[in-house]
This record gives sequence, structure tokens and C-alpha cells, in this order.
Amino acid sequence: MTEPKNPPHANRGVVIVKEKNEAAEKPLISMVDYIRVSFKTHDVDHIIENVLHISKDFMAEKSSGFYGYVGTYELDYIKVMYSAPGDNRGVLIELSGQGCRQFESFLKCRKKTWFDFFEDCLHNGGSFTRLDLAIDDKKTYFSIPELLKKAQKGECISRFRKSDFNGSFSLADGETGGTTIYFGSKQSDAYLCFYEKNYEQAEKYDIPLEELGDWNRYELRLKNDRSQSAVNALMKTKDLTLIAMQIINNYVRFVDADENVTREHWKTSLFWSEFIGDVGKLHLFMKPQKDLYQKSRNWLKNSCSPTMKMVLEADKHLGRNDLSDMILEAELSDKQQKMLEVFTADISDMVV
Repeated sequence: MTEPKNPPHANRGVVIVKEKNEAAEKPLISMVDYIRVSFKTHDVDHIIENVLHISKDFMAEKSSGFYGYVGTYELDYIKVMYSAPGDNRGVLIELSGQGCRQFESFLKCRKKTWFDFFEDCLHNGGSFTRLDLAIDDKKTYFSIPELLKKAQKGECISRFRKSDFNGSFSLADGETGGTTIYFGSKQSDAYLCFYEKNYEQAEKYDIPLEELGDWNRYELRLKNDRSQSAVNALMKTKDLTLIAMQIINNYVRFVDADENVTREHWKTSLFWSEFIGDVGKLHLFMKPQKDLYQKSRNWLKNSCSPTMKMVLEADKHLGRNDLSDMILEAELSDKQQKMLEVFTADISDMVV
């Protein structure tokens, strides 16, 4: 039987909390969940050291990148891409959800916040092309499937013209496997994604759903001018969740149908008013993840350790040292050498 996969300490900004008291204390939290910011410069060293404040010595370089960039410096999920000389793309910092959690360890070490990072980006001419904000709701102000039904009945007033959804269910017993609603087009510069995070995590890590409890995730995905405008607003208010609340409230409002008045005058649903009100009271939550390259460790454990154990047991029985010889004779790649340096260093050793 395959052992269930252990969830990482952090995944896309979320920590699986089993202690009920901790979940009760923070039933609603908001986080930075994805960032792309570009700089019209080819001085990648300057960006790494003066924006990320990470020593480049701990970053592995590879001669490839995405979005037309030709190379990348990376420290696990923290990535800095650079373009060819003469290419005005310049330099791009990309932090995925896990990259955001890892970068928070560097911010915490320097006693800084996301607002300090945003300020460093803007000071160095950065242009934000992607900003995702996430809200985790363990109070569950509403049921996502019921929200979908309400929208399908026309009880959602929105600036978006399009909505989409997906879900799954078991053919054996008809049990649902989680529902996702998209407000707006994925190709647009702004759209919202509401989904049942507990179902996603249960399936991903083979965890019983009841161990996770109720858990909704609301993601605000902003691109290009919308992301730049959001960062500019954040720097004025220093209040990420206020901006998140304003964005949600600006695009979506759930109402109760009333045949006595026209649709635009339908009253806002009580659950939606309570949700928006509490989101407005949130403070930015940080959950630094110090474990770097955990994916490589997990791969070794899940994919290689059974074979290693088999060879070890054979060595014991036959009086041989095949496993230790393999390890001693192995040559590390440049990337693996960088990973080793990161494994043996403290976060404080890597900041500049």
C-alpha cells in the first residue's frame, strides 16, 4: 500500500492546521499569493541584491527561462529571469505561491514586510505584471456549491460578463469532490476564483476530508495595469486586505431576489455583507517557509528510498557496500552543489 503523501509546511500560502484552537483564532486570513515584477535593466545582480536582498552565491543559474527570457537564477521557488543583451524585457522576478512563502522567510529575517519589498521594486523601476491575493476562510461564510446555485439563478450582480465553474463527483456513490467558480475570463486582466480548498488538499495529499474541516479559498488574480494599480493603492493605504475587499466588492455582489423591485435594487445577501465586512478588518498574514528544496527531499523519499532500502538490505545480507559506494562516487551537478549550500546555510547567511 502506498503511504499517504505528507503535506508540505506550506502550499500556495496555506498551512494545514489540525489544531482546532489555532483555526478558531484565525478563521480568515489574507496573503500575497503570486508576484511577477519586471525591471527595464540587464543588471540582474543589482536586482537580486537590492530588491530581493538575497546573495546570488546561493542561487543556481540555468540557461533557460519563460516568457522569452533566456536565463534564470533560482533559489527553489524564488526565480529571477534575465533577457538577452538588447532585449528590452530586462529582468523579471517571479514568486509562485510557494515562492511567496519562502521569500517571507527572508523578509522576516530582515524584519521587513511585503510593503518594504513593494517599495524596493518601485524604487528600482519595477512594473508589476501579476499580483495574486488569497483569502483563506475556515469559518466558511458560505458554501461554494450554494453560491454557484445562487449565481445560476441570477442572484449575483457583477461587472464581469462571464463566469465559469468546474467540479467533480464519484460515479460510485455520487459524492461531490469540490466546486470551483471563476468570475470573469482567465484571459482578462482581473478575475476571481472561489473554490473548496479542503477538497483540493484532501485529494492532493490523500488526507481524509474530515481532518481538514471546512476550508474555502478566494483568490484575486490581477495582471498588467490592474496589478500595477493595486500595488500603487497598497503603497498608499498599507492595507492589503482593504484593497482585496474593495476589489471583490467592486466586481461581485450577491443579492436576494425580490419580485417587487427591479434587479439592480435587490438587497445584498446577509452572508455576503458579513463576509465583506470581516474581510475589510483583516491584516496581512505571513507564514514563512524556511524549508527550501523540500520538493527534492520529498522526491527522494517517495521515489528513491524504497530502492535505496532494498540495496541496503542486500548489502547487509551479502556483506557488500554497494549503496555507500554509489553515494560516494556520485558527482553533484552545479545546481545540486548550490542546493547543498542552501541546505547547510541559515536564512541569515543568505540575506544581503
